[in-house]
Amino acid sequence: MRYCLEAAGIGLGDVDNVVFYDKPFLKFERLLETYLAFAPSGFRSFRMAIPLWLREKLFQKQLLRDELKKFSPDYDWTNRLLFGEHHQSHAASAFFPSRFKEAVILVRDGVGEWATTSVGFGRGNHLEMVRELHFPRASLFGLHLLHRIQGEFR
Repeated sequence: MRYCLEAAGIGLGDVDNVVFYDKPFLKFERLLETYLAFAPSGFRSFRMAIPLWLREKLFQKQLLRDELKKFSPDYDWTNRLLFGEHHQSHAASAFFPSRFKEAVILVRDGVGEWATTSVGFGRGNHLEMVRELHFPRASLFGLHLLHRIQGEFR
């Protein structure tokens, strides 16, 4: 964080918000639903994952706030620390630093909160995610989806 602020020649007071790359409660919801759908076969994995979630991940906002307050105690971490969806974070990190004024953005990774493949539009300083495939579905359908909505983008 210090490097980014120095490279931009600004202070933390010049930053509107700090955004974390996913929403832990949505991810936890997916984990619970998946474990329930495959019970009892997933119990061993569930038993290993749940303690970590109950100790840390469900309280990610407070943990981050506490650590970030060490960096800058006067910044309003309560109201200015936000959480974006995982695929939206990928899309933003690809589009906003790019040279493009407009783009169709395809995000494909293992899984975020629920999304495994998503498509969005970037225009200027706006990003809109328009379609998603949800876990456990993941396929080359994402490429078909990209071609289909390119017509909507034009």
